[in-house]
Amino acid sequence: MEDKEKRILESAHNFFFRYGYKKTSLDEVAEDAGIGKGTIYNYFKNKEDLFIRHAESVQDEMFKELDEKQALIKGADEKLVLFTLHAIRHIRKLSESFAMSKTVLEEMVTVGLRLMGDHPSHKKRTIKHLQEGCSQGIFKIEDISKTAELFKQIIKMFILRWVTIDTQTAETEVKDIHELIFNGIRS
Repeated sequence: MEDKEKRILESAHNFFFRYGYKKTSLDEVAEDAGIGKGTIYNYFKNKEDLFIRHAESVQDEMFKELDEKQALIKGADEKLVLFTLHAIRHIRKLSESFAMSKTVLEEMVTVGLRLMGDHPSHKKRTIKHLQEGCSQGIFKIEDISKTAELFKQIIKMFILRWVTIDTQTAETEVKDIHELIFNGIRS
């Protein structure tokens, strides 16, 4: 990654997390990065593209941490629960470190879900855990791809709630919803 591109992403990161997607302007990002606004378009198509690339870098960081934690867990069902809990904890950590208002947090999650919610890496990871669970005899699934898609959609429906309510309630609900799902697919 070139230095200018890195500076643009770092600046965008700060603006998106402090002010939200709507209130972040490419003019401000460019000024903060020490470049002309036109230079942004050498690296990104538009603000949406910049946000997606920013979100992918945040996601990559989250997945790196998650992989380290999941390596210590054997059960695929526990890995799926951790996947959701880790995403929520990561979002909360970012929210706290940037002192996001609830409005900015809700906007970032909503925009993130709209632009990144169908990112192939989410479904791919879910499929991997479901296949592992079938191999371990934990799950009995006829159509893993369909199950992964449904699983992802269920989690997407609750994620905004879980990042905005108190931590203990959120984590209890995450575990409860996973148990509800698992009880329908356990062998």
